[in-house]
Amino acid sequence: MHSAVSRRQFLRSAGLLLLGTRLATSVGAFAQGERVLVLGAGMAGVSAARALTDKGYSVTVLEARGVAGGRIRTDMSLGAPVDLGASFIHGTRGNPLVSLAAQFGAETYNTDQEEDLYVNAAGAAISSSVRNQGQREYDALYDKLLALQGRLSADRSIGSVASPLLQRIRQQRGAAVGDFVSFLVKSEIGIEVGADISQMSLKHFDQDEAFRGADLILKPGYISLINGLAQGLDIRFNELVREVSWSASGIRVTTTGGVFDADRVVVTLPLGVLKRGGIDFSPGLPRAKREAISNLGMGVLDKTYFKFPTAFWQTQEDPIGFLGNVGGRGANQIPEYYLLDQALGVPIFFGFTAGAQARRFERLDLATISAATMSSLRNVFGSSIPEPEAVMQTHWRSDPYSYGSYSFVSLGAKTEYYDTLARPIDNRVFFAGEATHRRYPGTVHGAYLSGIREANRVVRSFS
Repeated sequence: MHSAVSRRQFLRSAGLLLLGTRLATSVGAFAQGERVLVLGAGMAGVSAARALTDKGYSVTVLEARGVAGGRIRTDMSLGAPVDLGASFIHGTRGNPLVSLAAQFGAETYNTDQEEDLYVNAAGAAISSSVRNQGQREYDALYDKLLALQGRLSADRSIGSVASPLLQRIRQQRGAAVGDFVSFLVKSEIGIEVGADISQMSLKHFDQDEAFRGADLILKPGYISLINGLAQGLDIRFNELVREVSWSASGIRVTTTGGVFDADRVVVTLPLGVLKRGGIDFSPGLPRAKREAISNLGMGVLDKTYFKFPTAFWQTQEDPIGFLGNVGGRGANQIPEYYLLDQALGVPIFFGFTAGAQARRFERLDLATISAATMSSLRNVFGSSIPEPEAVMQTHWRSDPYSYGSYSFVSLGAKTEYYDTLARPIDNRVFFAGEATHRRYPGTVHGAYLSGIREANRVVRSFS
């Protein structure tokens, strides 16, 4: 997705941007015989397990799925590695995932070198004058949201404030500019967190951070980072966690496959799973942690992939990397597409749907989704373009091991909940994952850094 650095405060902290898993050199003496369980083999889980294993701890990772990766899932069925979950490395300056990709030989592709194309309902390109005016109006609207944020006594949804502002822009600047600004609000604010702006907190909006630099795609897929970190780890697959209990004597985790005992446990289960309440924590999670789980939102960001016999969309001198469907008002119209033929060498692209639209798409059949997309594309590229050879739709909301894509601060929640979720219990139970990283929630680098953070905490707990 687009870089958020232009609208997010950027703060650098060397203490959090750990590029490796090096811990104190005195750890080895404490690691002998100490056992750690890690629940979940997503990015947070494998980064924590990698750090602890490399320091000599006995680490077992319990994963409910049959493969590692969690919400990172790379699929090869379309003839190229396409990521059904996380897609981009967001920002290059200081992002630990860039170093990780280089370490594992995973080639990246800079998406910022491609042109963006925005089209209206008739399929015509949005003029540069409309785009420029629309961008100025969007920036002004964004500033108004931030200005109001500091004056709120009670929380309001972003939608309740943005909607009248959008209506005023439409009245003053015309329908074309109004449509473009509405598209930017949906894309830059709603789709970014996988939610509708009517669900999002204004009071605690835009308080996370971002790395500067381009957005990158991993050519071999995001799974290449998981595989690199997971090499040699003891991962037990198809182990669905049912109970986590602890006492002064240690940890016991009960799964569908058996019982596992240890000295410490790192819980990296997605917020959506925790919200479902299907895991029994004994003697029970603290009230503050239960409140955080209940009130933080779990966004849904789904993708629809299309593979074609040719890259018919590349008709300009500059390659198209992003297609904004500004005029797509139909319920089945995907608002934005990312074209991957330049990155992958195969004529493939995908579209994003978020929030209520994503949940509805998960109930639609592929033929309905494909027909709506082809109608939009034929408006833009002509009636003779071919039908797709294959269509693939993700279903993160209904996935029983995630129940959503990633966390966001919903109406009535607050950013402090991320810190609450990260807080250990009794120096025995530790928590990692993107929903525990206040600075970088909803990102793979946030998940990675949270795993490193908890590995450090586990080490300190033993020492």
